[in-house]
Amino acid sequence: MELSKLERYYLSNQLRIMEALYPNEADELAVQREAIEQGYSFIYNMGMDHILDGNDAMTVEETKEVWDAMDMFLSIDRTIQELGLEELHEEHFTRFTGYDGNNESKFMGFAAFTVERLGRFTHLPLKEELYLNSHMPTRQTYERMLTEWRKIDYRNRFPMSKEDLMRVLEAAAHPENRK
Repeated sequence: MELSKLERYYLSNQLRIMEALYPNEADELAVQREAIEQGYSFIYNMGMDHILDGNDAMTVEETKEVWDAMDMFLSIDRTIQELGLEELHEEHFTRFTGYDGNNESKFMGFAAFTVERLGRFTHLPLKEELYLNSHMPTRQTYERMLTEWRKIDYRNRFPMSKEDLMRVLEAAAHPENRK
């Protein structure tokens, strides 16, 4: 990472302030500050492992995708309740299971952040309470379901008709596995 002298000056001052504010982390912050001041560019990234960028950072489209998936599962749950179709829970993909922690970790992290930090979707029907690691890839399944759900006029999603609900639920099955 290349930083101008002025950017390094700003970071140095920021780190100096943080050293004073966080005495338990002062030694580590001082090392980062010294690397910035001395221009040891190889070291700059070492203290920023927690700052995500590139493919690790969520795009606006990806965040909307996660919130749409969560909205869809709220819609599915409300429809099942209103139509008295609780038996569908046994045979269909009707609850939000989160995302795979190994392969979809940024999606899982954002879903957890949404519920735990933003306080949104707190009444989302989960497969396991407050657990958002599906331990298997789910994004493609959600995308297939969302394709069908998005075809429904927004005003008719909460609740959906039984026909729309079944179309969304059946989309969860991979096309090769459909009856």
